[in-house]
Amino acid sequence: MKDIKTIILGLGACTALFSCSDFDEVNTSPITATIEYVKPQFALNNSIAQAKMDPGVSERIVVYNWGSAARVIGEMSFLNVGRYSDDYTSSYYYPCICNSIKNATLAINTADQQLASGTATAHEQKFFPNVKQFARIWRAYLISEFTDNFGPYAIEGFMGENPVFNSEKEVYAFILKELKEASEAIDTSVEAEGDEGSCDTFGNNFNATKWKKLANSLRMRYAMRLSVVDPATARSEFSAAAEGLNVITTQDEIFAVPENNGWDNLTGVFTRSFDDQVLSSTVANLLTNLGGVKVADMYPRLASNVKPANYLGIRYNRHYVANTDNPTKQYWMDGIPENLDPRALKIFCLPDDAEAENYIDKYLDKSAKDFALLAVDESGKPIPSAEKQDRIAIDATKCWNGYPAGTRATWSSTVSYNELVSNGYGPGCTLPMLGSDYCSGKARIYFAPWESYFLLAEAAEYGWISNITPKEAYELGIRSSFEYFGVSEYADQYINSTTRNRLGTSVAFDDTVEPTSEVMTYRDGYTNTDQIQEVVYNYPTASKTLYGKAMNDHLTKIITQKYIAQMPYQVLEIWNDHRRLGLPFFEIPANESDLIGSDMVNVLKKDSWKNGQQWDFYPQRMRYPTTLDNADPENYQKAVELLGGSDVIITPLWWSLGSNQK
Repeated sequence: MKDIKTIILGLGACTALFSCSDFDEVNTSPITATIEYVKPQFALNNSIAQAKMDPGVSERIVVYNWGSAARVIGEMSFLNVGRYSDDYTSSYYYPCICNSIKNATLAINTADQQLASGTATAHEQKFFPNVKQFARIWRAYLISEFTDNFGPYAIEGFMGENPVFNSEKEVYAFILKELKEASEAIDTSVEAEGDEGSCDTFGNNFNATKWKKLANSLRMRYAMRLSVVDPATARSEFSAAAEGLNVITTQDEIFAVPENNGWDNLTGVFTRSFDDQVLSSTVANLLTNLGGVKVADMYPRLASNVKPANYLGIRYNRHYVANTDNPTKQYWMDGIPENLDPRALKIFCLPDDAEAENYIDKYLDKSAKDFALLAVDESGKPIPSAEKQDRIAIDATKCWNGYPAGTRATWSSTVSYNELVSNGYGPGCTLPMLGSDYCSGKARIYFAPWESYFLLAEAAEYGWISNITPKEAYELGIRSSFEYFGVSEYADQYINSTTRNRLGTSVAFDDTVEPTSEVMTYRDGYTNTDQIQEVVYNYPTASKTLYGKAMNDHLTKIITQKYIAQMPYQVLEIWNDHRRLGLPFFEIPANESDLIGSDMVNVLKKDSWKNGQQWDFYPQRMRYPTTLDNADPENYQKAVELLGGSDVIITPLWWSLGSNQK
């Protein structure tokens, strides 16, 4: 009887770092188990769980890297300002993504070996071929995750030879081919029996119809990834995948891994209590006033905290960095905007809002009233009193403010005097945070129906498909997201709203009038804070953005809604969309000095923002870990050569808009 003793692995450092003996024990050790005892679903189960990441890896990758780059996690000024850690990247590269791909490949190989051995039961002879296709679908996702983070990938990795790296173009051709073939090969009449379904970490009991829909949905996602670099292939692949709309469109078809609050691969990615995971200024601008739904109608208990829709807040220009194109820079909202996207307070909880269902009482010995602005004169120098530096007391209770992109006290003298974003306890005391349901573990989403609809909306907008209109798909995407968050009663009002968020974008699909300057109100934080003053508010200038076309056209609306719906779990896909299109609007990181320790140190200077947005101001990828260079320098050099630039964070990927504009 044939023993499963060796799985020859590749992919640079992975070749030197692990072999079959590293394969996790799932039933009987594959070192000694004969073929009849090793089932392909065991390996697939392990692969999914490993990719989900234990909390040590997820904090370093999902939060510090993807969440930072996507601007969903505000206080982590890490990848969004070009900072990196080789230790963080290495922990993801191996064992996380490498082992995940290895075990997905093992599932494929084991299915073939089981069928060839003659030991499979009559049912298994039908079930194992499906498991093989499920593993191919999952591996296609994993490979995309690898190449969307680093760039070139070795397609032949884990397939029995020491491989060489392939270009991103070749990798995407392979991914799309795998998804097409796997979808076509699935037999939807075959069901899991007994305890077989328990190995489906997604909790779908290896439902063949759902996996087939996942394959088609992912094929749409990855076809759309090529919309800028290869629109002809993108259109062909997308239209084929979307034919018949046999894709994920309902809540019960969501592919998500249930999370816990422990310390294993199934622990929630946002569960580390020492991370604040606060609202970013980017997201605050996106959600404020969008949709015209009044906070007081949704939450009557918050009515006394609500401020008028045209009110910007208190202006503290000596305590917030001016070097950014954020239109709301230097304003502190001393309350809650009159209108918020109905999903806003489902995702984030307000400081000291103890009555909220998703409230986190994180700092038991501190409250939102315990921090201040340290007094400075007009030149920004501190004004000390006889005993200690004077303080401007701030009550941040139930206030809606985002953490300014790029803020780091070590880089900014201005921020060092601002305890609202820089204090010993963290900005979670004074800024909205991810709610308790996310921070205790919920279910990490990999694909959901709203993404299908927003992909269809974008494709229809390009004229690629005719089986659904852009507007219809766009509105179905919004409704799907509202259903998930439990706010469907506000969907009609929201979809028809023409009120603009702080970036000039509205929800109503047919409202494509571009924003113009408006008169808004504020209070001066250094004179009479009770006196309302007026200011001409300027929305971002479209021509100075990465997208460069508009602030309120159809594509901006589609990607804005997709961004909001994908929060917080799909931070990687949010970052992918921004790299692909420059949407939605991400303000230039505020910067007062050289960004020491950042790959942007030579490009993002303190006055760079004045000339408009540039791709070098935003992270484009993660660096390969040094373990790859150390273990296989020749293959590493091949990967960098295929990348087409230096192995740094600001080198754009092949499919990105930034790469194709250079």
